[in-house]
Parts: sequence; C-alpha cells; structure tokens
Amino acid sequence: MIAAVLATGLLATACGGSDDSSDDPLPGADTGSSASPDPTEGEGDEADDETGEDELPEDGIDRPEINLPDDVNNVFEKVDTDDPVELAVLADQEHAINAVDEAITSGDTKVPSLPFYQADMALLESVELIVGMHDDGLSFGGTTHYYKRTLEMQSDTAAVTTYCMDTAESYLIDLETGEQEADSGINYFTSRQELNEEGVWQTVTLTSADGGDRCAR
Repeated sequence: MIAAVLATGLLATACGGSDDSSDDPLPGADTGSSASPDPTEGEGDEADDETGEDELPEDGIDRPEINLPDDVNNVFEKVDTDDPVELAVLADQEHAINAVDEAITSGDTKVPSLPFYQADMALLESVELIVGMHDDGLSFGGTTHYYKRTLEMQSDTAAVTTYCMDTAESYLIDLETGEQEADSGINYFTSRQELNEEGVWQTVTLTSADGGDRCAR
C-alpha cells in the first residue's frame, strides 16, 4: 500500500515535498520478504500478482531486493499486454510501490530500493510521507489491491500509468501500543515513469485523488 495515510494528502499533489531522511527503524517494525514481480510472468485482466518471495527479473540489471513484513501483501491486477516494454513499465511500477512500503514498514528512508525505483518529485514526496509516519509512530499491515491499471506510452522513454488502490483489507498500526485501526479507502493514482540510463522505469511524479466512479468495481 503506497500510503496508508493518503487521507493526509501528502501525495495528493505534485507540489511541495521534503528530502529529509532517517536511518532509524520504526520501533517494533518487522521485516520479511516481498516479491518484485517478473514482468514476463502471466497476462490478462482477471489474474492478479500477489507478492511473495523476492523474485527479480533476469534482465541484467543489478536490482536491490525489497523486504516487507510477513503481514504486508500487495496484490496487483495483471494488465492485458504482451508488449515487453509495457510489461517492464508495469513491473517497475509495482517495484516502486513495494519500495515505498518497504521504507514505511522499516522506518528507513534510505532503503536502496526507494531511489532505485523513484526519482524527482515522487521520491521527495514519498520521503515526506515516510518521515511523517515515522514521526507519528505509525506503520501498517494487511492486503492492498491495485486494479484498473492502464498504461500509455508517450515516447520510447516515458509512460503514464494509472491505477486504483483499495485498502479495505489493510490497517494502520500504532507502534507504541500495537493497536490496529482500519484503513479503508479507495484512491486513484496517476504516475509518470521515465526510463533511466540503467534501464529502470522510475516513477518521477505521482498524484492521487479519491477513487470515486473511476475505481468502481
């Protein structure tokens, strides 16, 4: 879940942001492993990718592993395409989401995956979100669903992707007390991804809005 606290609006616009960072883990944060899906695995709108053990694509890129707690699970609806470039864009979109979740649940804004899959305003705003949750003593758990995913290639090195995020099965965690609070909500995201020199489709801007009719199932 790219933001358990999206209602705060930290990622709602592409303006502002902070590059503050912290090496201190959130107290009580647990780490496990999460998949970085292989873009060549499966197709179709009906099937979903569910994170499990870390499996990096064999594309010759030295990618950082992404580690999440056992109780954090991201489910990505597959997109009906067999175009290798589009599959690579979508896979790196998933990696970017998982990277933000890794930084939130570990309380560490300097996890290698975060600047690997995000850059520019998206990275700055993600760091602001993570630091805000750290300061509030919050983490999250549960399952987050990503669906109604679309992709438009704008050039050989730029793409715009959209998706809906449903947090009905996830929850916020007060790390001091261990109390859990439901985090139900549906949001609609638009992101711009650009191909960097290493061959990674980094998320460079990310905006969100209430899901509304766009995310109706």
